[in-house]
Amino acid sequence: MTKAFCPGHITCFFSPVLTDDVMTTGSIGAGIRLNKGTFVTVEERRDRKVSVVMDGKECDARVTAAAISAMAPGKGFDVTAENELPVSQGMGMSAAGAIAAALCISSLTGTDEYDAYRAAHIAEVRNGGGLGDVAGIMGGRQPVRVKAGLPPFGKVIDSGIEMNTTIIVLGGKMYTKDILSDAERIKKIIVSGTGCVNEFVNSQTEKKLYEVSSRFSESAGLATKEVRAALSKLRKDHEASMCMLGNSVFTNADETSVKEILGDDVQTISCSSSGEGPKVIVR
Repeated sequence: MTKAFCPGHITCFFSPVLTDDVMTTGSIGAGIRLNKGTFVTVEERRDRKVSVVMDGKECDARVTAAAISAMAPGKGFDVTAENELPVSQGMGMSAAGAIAAALCISSLTGTDEYDAYRAAHIAEVRNGGGLGDVAGIMGGRQPVRVKAGLPPFGKVIDSGIEMNTTIIVLGGKMYTKDILSDAERIKKIIVSGTGCVNEFVNSQTEKKLYEVSSRFSESAGLATKEVRAALSKLRKDHEASMCMLGNSVFTNADETSVKEILGDDVQTISCSSSGEGPKVIVR
């Protein structure tokens, strides 16, 4: 049995970059690597099946399964994932699961850990996951993706901003693949996201991150009704913006303040930006 942990990652704003090479395909943008994420346990099977159980339920987990198959073609594994953050809510959990699983395979097979990141990135791009989460998770506490693709093809800088944030889940799941298959929406995202990255690189502060993130979600037309309503209330006294891509927001208000503003029934998760990246826990 091998076990690994991978932190989650909120994308604050982004601009997709699609090329003929999967390694240079991705996105530019900025995000927050979180101190919470996913724990994945992998055990080898005698057959060729890859079985994934996530939070107690068997599922197809296409991104994770694809990363495992790339790392160990023809081999079977039992994979168990335990998530500290919700799936399909803009917290990079498909990337986190794929990275953690691939790191387990890397440990089992004795291959270089970079192969695990490469397998996870390719699996994300080819299976409709996030375009920049793997690079962001590799990139530091508050990663800024200034060149699309997986490093060293892409480039990520770390502003080093330390943040405490409350994540608030407001509605049903939002699927990245559905958003990124809408051509008209993509055009808006590219124009808005590119300008946001350029602006933030010139002034890397927590206040600027919230400011630029807020403008991006509005100009790109990504916020749901629930997100817009929550942001309107939170921004009266706090900083807040939308998690990309989810029916969720992140804010500098603590959980008590959030519940006073939005009500006790909202789902809240207290997080901080993390200086610690993915790691194998049990070899």
